[in-house]
Amino acid sequence: MRPFALYARSRGVPAGLAVLPVVALIAWSALHSPWTPLSASLTSLAAVLVITAGLAGQDPELEASTAVPWPLWRLGHLLLATALAAISVLLVQELGHESFGVMFVVRDTAGMAGLAGLAATVAGARFAPAAPVLWWAVSAMMPPGQSMTWRIVTWPLGPSDDSVTTWTAAVLFVSGIAAYSARGGRR
Repeated sequence: MRPFALYARSRGVPAGLAVLPVVALIAWSALHSPWTPLSASLTSLAAVLVITAGLAGQDPELEASTAVPWPLWRLGHLLLATALAAISVLLVQELGHESFGVMFVVRDTAGMAGLAGLAATVAGARFAPAAPVLWWAVSAMMPPGQSMTWRIVTWPLGPSDDSVTTWTAAVLFVSGIAAYSARGGRR
């Protein structure tokens, strides 16, 4: 239990666990009337932004010099954080009369967490929130359309039964998890 507790503390996991439900509740309460794909997706984004805070440790040199299997630790961290973010959004939306399906929330949360993992790997952990925020903002500003490119760009707001939006989020999640697990946050 000691290595797990040390890893969690070095990544700020206890603070993230305390803040995550609060942020999800605040985002939901501000956006739930009416509860639209835009507001549900923005609430998922807020939850993902909370989990991006712990994508890098306090001392990169110490982590680089230890014989710890970091890829496994990072994989578990991002998978668990993504699951907790999705669960917090799913639970908080049950407080209202309207809710989005599990698939919509999981797709959005997983895709945005994958984007955060990619950004942490490429640009550094402090820039991890930038990729999901920018992608969400672009998708929210896109004019209506139905082309393949439009459906790929606007996947966070698309219907959950659309295979293109689901596959886009899945590819982003898998590539982000793989990149972050293998390389970690860039220094």
